[in-house]
Amino acid sequence: MRDRSSGAWAGRGAGRSGRLARPLLLVLSTVFLYTAVTVSSGWNASAAAASRQRTLAALGDSYSSGEGSPPFDVLAPRCRRSSQAWPRRLAAMEPSTTVALFAACSGATTDALNESFKGEQPQLTQLRRLRTAPDIVTITIGGNDIGFSNVILSCFAWKCFWDGKDKRELDHITKELPDVLSANYAAVKAVAPHSRIVVVGYPDIFPSSQHKNTCKWLSNTERRQLTSLNSQLNRVIRRAAADADVEYVATDRTLRGHEICTKDSWVAPIGLFPPARDLSAHPTARGQQAIATAVDRRLSTDRLSTDRR
Repeated sequence: MRDRSSGAWAGRGAGRSGRLARPLLLVLSTVFLYTAVTVSSGWNASAAAASRQRTLAALGDSYSSGEGSPPFDVLAPRCRRSSQAWPRRLAAMEPSTTVALFAACSGATTDALNESFKGEQPQLTQLRRLRTAPDIVTITIGGNDIGFSNVILSCFAWKCFWDGKDKRELDHITKELPDVLSANYAAVKAVAPHSRIVVVGYPDIFPSSQHKNTCKWLSNTERRQLTSLNSQLNRVIRRAAADADVEYVATDRTLRGHEICTKDSWVAPIGLFPPARDLSAHPTARGQQAIATAVDRRLSTDRLSTDRR
């Protein structure tokens, strides 16, 4: 038998309690539905926006193109864009998202944003020519400006810094790069003023301690220098993003425990000759997924303003 109190939900002889119960149920149901839609919409989109296709544009260098995780797109082989690149993995994690522009290119410096590179139009020109501005624009840039890849190759061939010091690279990072990065991030924002601009930092690719290091060619001093150099680069990138009023996503810990020279590395080993040379020190498919997860986590937060920490 049904309890008598159930009659109140049908509006039969419930008196004052019945009149109160139905409005209360309606309010609770509305709150539940609103909460469900808000949680499921993802990437700070409204419920209406969640039903439409979101678009993503990926700019930058080899750390966005997916170098380290072949095979690469055959239409633009020189830029070495991988199907496993984290921007593409990121889009795959959000079914309503597609990559509208994949302009990131291996070897790109900040100049590639405004100048032709490897036979392609400037990346900002490609962004500007999209029929519809993308919802999100991601970018990794700056590592090639300081010649980080050449430093790493020199570590393997002989030693990281020819005179034993990293002063040249640090001076470039701290004195020249900040203004260059801020200006270019602002330029990206100017081209896509209504898009969410997300600057992505570089992951730490060397072991956090020497006892985890399995490479005989990498001394403890060199390991510490390289880790410090990457940390300083990320600090400058973070500050430049803040100055340009765009977002920053830290990825320095995404490969923790899986750096190069560890037993379970998610980073391609270093080689002096092609094709291993080109893949050197770049995240493999598992590393790409780890970066995609970190960026997705940030995009799913409610913080739309620049991270100024």
